[in-house]
Amino acid sequence: MAKHAILLTNEEWCEAASSGRVKVYDFFRPRKRGIRALTRGSVCVVMAKAEPGEHWVIYGEFTVIEVREVDGNEYSRLARQGIIHNPLTLRPSDKRWVIFFEEFREYSRKLRKNELTDVKTSTSRKPISEWVVKGISYIDDQALEGIRRKAGGFIRRGAQEVAPPLSERIEDEERLRRLEELVGISELAFPATHECVEFMLLSMGKQLGFNVYTADPSKVCGNMRLGDLADMSRDYLSKYVGPELLKPLSRIDVVWHKSGAGFYAFEAVVGGNMHEALLRLSRISELNAKLFIVSYGNRKSEYDHSIRNPAFSSIRHRCRFISVAHLTKMFILTNLWRRSIETLQLSYMGR
Repeated sequence: MAKHAILLTNEEWCEAASSGRVKVYDFFRPRKRGIRALTRGSVCVVMAKAEPGEHWVIYGEFTVIEVREVDGNEYSRLARQGIIHNPLTLRPSDKRWVIFFEEFREYSRKLRKNELTDVKTSTSRKPISEWVVKGISYIDDQALEGIRRKAGGFIRRGAQEVAPPLSERIEDEERLRRLEELVGISELAFPATHECVEFMLLSMGKQLGFNVYTADPSKVCGNMRLGDLADMSRDYLSKYVGPELLKPLSRIDVVWHKSGAGFYAFEAVVGGNMHEALLRLSRISELNAKLFIVSYGNRKSEYDHSIRNPAFSSIRHRCRFISVAHLTKMFILTNLWRRSIETLQLSYMGR
C-alpha cells in the first residue's frame, strides 16, 4: 500500500502547478534524510503556507511518479526545462531531493486546516486539524479520502490551464459580471489559449488604428484565422527595418505599427517558456519599440525573476507584463468603446 503525505509550499507554487507548467516538487529546505516512504502512486496533498494571521489552506494534490536525489547538474537541467518553480542556483556537487509528478489536481474547494477536525489516520489519536505540519507529514488512505471528501472533487483540467490566481479570478469575475449586466454583453466566445491571446491583440491593434502582424497567420482561435486579421506582411516590415532586424521581428507573436507611434511587440506566454519569449524580444532591442509579455497572472513572479537575467539588460526597463485577465478586460472595453464611436466614422481608425 502506497503511503501518502501532506507537503508544504506556498500559493504561488500551487498556482504554477495548477497551470500545468510545474512537474517537480522542490523542497524549500535541503533534506538530509531521504523520503523513501513515498513511492510511485503515492498521493501528496499540498498545503499552502499561511501568512501571519492567515489560515493554512489545502489547495490540491498530485500523484508521485518518482522520488530521488539529484545533483546540481541534473537540477539545473530540470530548471532549464521550466518544470521547477523558482529554482535555486546549485553547485554541481550539491544534492537535493525532489518529487516528480505528472499532474497537479486543484481541489474544487480550498480547505482550511482547522476544518479537518474529523479527519485522521487509522493510527493517529489527533485529527489533522491539530497536527503541526513541518515540511512533510505522512498520511494513509483513510486520511486522504477524508480530505478529498471535504474538498468536493477537483477543478477540471481545462479550467486549471487558463485560471489566474484564486483571489484575482474572483475579483475579475465579479467585475466582468457587473460590466456584462451594465452593457448587456456575453462572456468571451473563446478560451484564453495562445492563439486566442494573439487574436485579442490583433483585434485590439486594428481597432486602435494600427497595422498588425502575426508570426502565426495559419493558427486559428475558434473559427477565426489569425492571418485574416493581419494586414502587415514581412515585406511591409522590411520597409521600416533593415535585414538584421527583419528576421527576429518577423518571429514575434504580434506586432503593431503606425506612423508616428512606432512599433509595439507582444509575446504571448501561454504554457510556453518565459525565457525564450524574452530572448525573442531581446533580439529586437535595437528597434525603437514598446515590448510586452502577455501571460497568466500567476507567472508574474517568474517574469520578474527572468527579466533580471543579465542577458535581458537591454530590454529590462522597456518591457512590461500584461496578465491574460487584464488583456481580456482591455479587449472587452476596446470593443465597447469602438462600438460606441462607430457612428463618428473616424478616418484614422482601423476597420
